[in-house]
Amino acid sequence: MTIPVLKIKALQRPLLKGKMDVRFPANVAVDQFLTVLKANGTYTFGVDYTLIGEAPILDPTTAMVVIWDETADTYKLQSLSSLLESATQIEQHITEAGPVDVLPNAGIVRVDQTVGAAMTLNMPLSTVKTCPVLLSDWKGDAGTNNITVNAAGSETFPGGVTSFKIDGDTASRFLRPIPGVGYAW
Repeated sequence: MTIPVLKIKALQRPLLKGKMDVRFPANVAVDQFLTVLKANGTYTFGVDYTLIGEAPILDPTTAMVVIWDETADTYKLQSLSSLLESATQIEQHITEAGPVDVLPNAGIVRVDQTVGAAMTLNMPLSTVKTCPVLLSDWKGDAGTNNITVNAAGSETFPGGVTSFKIDGDTASRFLRPIPGVGYAW
């Protein structure tokens, strides 16, 4: 490795100028899928995506992803499962009168209407539903004001039915999408 050279020039004025000649190491090496190119004295670092193999993810809790957090100005290492979980499951809080479409990424639907009235929930096609969903009578009046849940298109629920009711106070129903078929509970 080259030893840095420091040149100092003393001038007659109360000023000191310095110049440092630091050389980039003569040997630059990278591992795995990283690349380095030198052209006209400029080093360019990159990624060779052709060296990244395709393979199924067997355990999303051990598959890691690096995320740039712009707010914190840092990189963070997250498991694929935590990334998918946080991105796909939101809470849908329903306070207005129905009917209401259940969102494809809703993991919990809280029916909490400000008025006492029956409610209709329309499920999305199971092919676009990104996660299971818990439908909950949060207000606690489904015994009086039933919550009717409708399947989309020709899809069905267990027993081949296209709709069902949540008809008990504070009752809930957990639904899992079966793409192209409907929902199971």
